[in-house]
Amino acid sequence: MSKLLLISLGKLGGAVLEAAARDGRFQHIIVATRNTAHARAKANAAKIGAALEGQYPRIDVVAFDFNAPNAPELLRKIQPDLMFAAPTMLPWWKVATSVNAAKFKNLPFGFWLACHLAPMLSLRAAWEKSELHCPWVSGTYPDVVNAILHMTGQGPIIGIGDISECLPKIRFLASEQAKAPIPELAVKLVGGHALASLFYREEAVKEFPPFLLQVLWHGHDISLGVKDKLRSVKMAVEQTDEINRITASAALDVLAALLSDEPYALHAPAPNGLVGGYPVTISRKGVAVDLPREWTLEHALSTNAAALTFDGITALEKDGTVIFTEKTATAFEKHLGEKCTRLRPEDAAAMAAKLVALI
Repeated sequence: MSKLLLISLGKLGGAVLEAAARDGRFQHIIVATRNTAHARAKANAAKIGAALEGQYPRIDVVAFDFNAPNAPELLRKIQPDLMFAAPTMLPWWKVATSVNAAKFKNLPFGFWLACHLAPMLSLRAAWEKSELHCPWVSGTYPDVVNAILHMTGQGPIIGIGDISECLPKIRFLASEQAKAPIPELAVKLVGGHALASLFYREEAVKEFPPFLLQVLWHGHDISLGVKDKLRSVKMAVEQTDEINRITASAALDVLAALLSDEPYALHAPAPNGLVGGYPVTISRKGVAVDLPREWTLEHALSTNAAALTFDGITALEKDGTVIFTEKTATAFEKHLGEKCTRLRPEDAAAMAAKLVALI
């Protein structure tokens, strides 16, 4: 029986637990977290809900703090077949719902990068010392954080969310455009985190980040017609932690694929540490980018690298240092009193503490 390990149990981790328990493809789920009382209550709710839907997974809760000295030993003891983690010091929804939300509304997402990177670096340190070799999946700003982790050591094999959450809107629009059932459409998309965030806005989008899109219907390419209408389509959702339920749905096939002998054709961010999101094939054998023949990997990589500016990031250097855009640097000067133009991974924890203090 394969073991799915969920590290910590924030809003996204809790949503993944609920979804995985009901899914039927995960027979043994282990929740490793500091707050075991909260986790046991969540696990009980998940077990009851799953049973009502005809699923009976085994769910265990263990005390775990990835910052503690014994974290590597505990990981070795659990010996998971697959690990999912989404730790962050400041989830986006907490910023969006804070009393100071209006001050931060138009800040680039990269402004908060340190809050996502710092805990992932701590978890990675425990992971490396544990010497585990099972796949690790991330839900913490994976388009960028996964890339930095791979540049500086080991990192998650893939992320979840972001690009995959763009696909439903594209399929809905393409179905209307072609007057065709959604299952008859073949969609391939390359795009970064900023593209996904635009898909949840009520107002029409003035400018999309760079992306690549192919939509085929029985071999007919209808991509241009779909792209032309993307800016005007609105599909807003409430900007609360409820969005984590959407992201949890995006996680299920990725996690199940990594336990499967048969490959799944999906979309996901940061395959093997690449910046941004891609069409991929996933199985227990690993992850591979799955581009249409018309696209080169170099083109896809450059597209996602160019899209980073929409998150307030100019580039990632080979050592994992993040170079911020002028807009982001100016925002640091306004809110923190210092004009930060770059962030080295080793400085992420100190920067994160300053950002958390703003909320």
